[in-house]
Amino acid sequence: MSELKIDNPAQRLLDLLEQGKNYKREGNCRVVWQQILQVVGMEEQHLLTRLAFAMALPGRIIQVREDNFSSLRGKSSHWKSHVDKALVSQSLNGTWSTFQDQIDDRTLTELGMLSDLFETRGAHAGIEAEEIDALLERITQLRSEIRESGLSATMKTLLLKQIAQIQEALESYSISGVEPVMDAVQSTLGLAVLHPEYRNEISKGTGSQFGEKISALLTDTASVVTIAGAMPMISGAVHTALTYLSK
Repeated sequence: MSELKIDNPAQRLLDLLEQGKNYKREGNCRVVWQQILQVVGMEEQHLLTRLAFAMALPGRIIQVREDNFSSLRGKSSHWKSHVDKALVSQSLNGTWSTFQDQIDDRTLTELGMLSDLFETRGAHAGIEAEEIDALLERITQLRSEIRESGLSATMKTLLLKQIAQIQEALESYSISGVEPVMDAVQSTLGLAVLHPEYRNEISKGTGSQFGEKISALLTDTASVVTIAGAMPMISGAVHTALTYLSK
């Protein structure tokens, strides 16, 4: 089996920080983050959730470094201390400078070097924004149809919860990467092992109300993950699982 590629958290954090350099120091911190994290016009909870995802990136970077490059001699903590300080000292009601002033050139350089190091194991291809938007549009429509359907309250809750997990993973892809998308698909399939009625509702060829649409969504989402290189042949595995579950 070929070695799995690294879902590069150093590059995602670097991308966020470099976007931040395009905003003026005197700008409002909350407004800047809303734009960077693509939550303009959304409820405050969406900003805080995605900011939490961004705050988790330094820890994820350390984990990837230790798991894959434990013998690395140069393990500077400069970048992490500055990013952590920027995140905890910022004031969302204050100016962007409360965050930006902590991010120096050395921080960006060290993150760039870590990103290059991680990519020596192979880089994931990016998922195109158009692909994500198309999947999100289908999810929005599907969730609406499920809410208005005659399914039991229990079944509606199960389906909406799992589909919402896929939606959140796709929406936060630029921050959290492709792995949560893969996990959401696997979680949706895994629940079918424990819940027969749910299994029937997500499987194609069962005559269920949403089986065809949900199975197509899972397969297409898995295909996007496969193309990104996160999990070779996961789309084929999903297709096989859905076919098996429908029997």
